Amino acid sequence: MKVDLNKVIEAVDYVSDSMPSFYVIPEERIITVSQGEVQKLPYDENDLIRLPDRRDVDDYGNMERFIERVEDETIKEWLSNAITGRGAFRMFRAALERFHMLNEWYDYRERCHRVLAMDWCEQNGIEYEGPRYVIEEEDDYEDEYDDGWDEPEEKPAVIVQASTRTRNNFRKVDIGRKNISQLIFLASDYRDEQLMKRGKKKADDPDRAEAEMEAALAKGARITAVSENGRFLGYIVAVPSEETVCVTEAYVRKEMRRRGIGTMLVTNAAETARENGEKLVFSVAPDQNEMILLLAKLGFGTLSKLEISASEEAETAENINVGSHRFSI
Repeated sequence: MKVDLNKVIEAVDYVSDSMPSFYVIPEERIITVSQGEVQKLPYDENDLIRLPDRRDVDDYGNMERFIERVEDETIKEWLSNAITGRGAFRMFRAALERFHMLNEWYDYRERCHRVLAMDWCEQNGIEYEGPRYVIEEEDDYEDEYDDGWDEPEEKPAVIVQASTRTRNNFRKVDIGRKNISQLIFLASDYRDEQLMKRGKKKADDPDRAEAEMEAALAKGARITAVSENGRFLGYIVAVPSEETVCVTEAYVRKEMRRRGIGTMLVTNAAETARENGEKLVFSVAPDQNEMILLLAKLGFGTLSKLEISASEEAETAENINVGSHRFSI
């Protein structure tokens, strides 16, 4: 699925409770209709994805967040008083004009709407064109995890920090039933890569991958992907169990490796586990060398469990030593 991002932003800019907008999946386009015409649309409900409504856009909240960025306490007080009570938007505009800050507000609101539009695309698994911006305060990753990302730009000396920046346009996206379908072929590629490492033929079976991913979601797995302009580049599957959460899958497109995506996925999984008071462990096959090296680099260096089974074939490609014992892999 693809969309013109400017069309999404336009729908956000002119959002109306009486004129909702929808993305038509089969036609890959956006339509806006009156509320009374929604039930008459010639589409199945599964063919439509509703665009953000007024509550999602939350321009009153945007005003509050804009005010928090104001450094001058006198101006901040004026703006805060303006949005209290009836006529908040009109009074807010008048206060902005008084302090010659109207353009700064429009610039900030435009960025908020753009970020919302991009978030909507990513949460629904829809690819879009254009860079992925973030508001300055949304800085989820510290420099210690930098792995090829751009260095932060210096903040301009203005009253309101309304500038934006990108980091290779990468964005982490939580995967659920709404956007799992966009991840299926990536999950199928992961399974084929594991088969080929063991000298077996590719299964090329996205249906099986879809069934396994949906089963994981049903069991409470946390699936997170990294997106670039709505296109998923990699993902990680973490399955909680009591006080432990186990990563059972982690994969990055071959052409996108060594660009910090794996680090981003593992770091996010570690942060989430830490916030939930869980111990994070990884289920990794011995031949997953790239994953093992990445985990060692990020401080995961304790081996706590081995899974040993009878050999299925007379000969295997590789052998490893664990202590004084030799095993085939």
